[in-house]
Amino acid sequence: MKKLLLALVLFAAPAIAQETYSIPANAGQVSDLTAIVDANNGRVCERLNLATNCAQSLACSTANAAGGSGCSAAQARAAAVRIFPQTQAGREEFVQFMIAAPKFLAIKTDIILRAQERLCAFWSTANQTQKDALCTSSGQSAGCLLCN
Repeated sequence: MKKLLLALVLFAAPAIAQETYSIPANAGQVSDLTAIVDANNGRVCERLNLATNCAQSLACSTANAAGGSGCSAAQARAAAVRIFPQTQAGREEFVQFMIAAPKFLAIKTDIILRAQERLCAFWSTANQTQKDALCTSSGQSAGCLLCN
């Protein structure tokens, strides 16, 4: 069974931690992922009006990505023109940057929004002293409007 490695950098104040996660994938799942990566690569090429099997260098130069035709994987991802290699490393990169990281960020955003909702629910019932304390603890002046 092949393993797809996911490396997510999780930032936690004040320390920065890095963890690596593995997802086992059987042959059928690897085959499915290969097809998914191929389709994604084809869509990138088509969006750039190139042949569906275009090379990374051509995608980068066509999109004027930083680094030009010799752009790095990170520069290609930043320009949204990454052509993921059909290797285990390429599939791992695809899972990390196209599946895991976006989902992780969406969940993180949801948690932040939920915390804001809870803060505003409290704010609506808090007295002025409590509101001032919340303002100053968030680095603002007493009397601020954290929630309206």
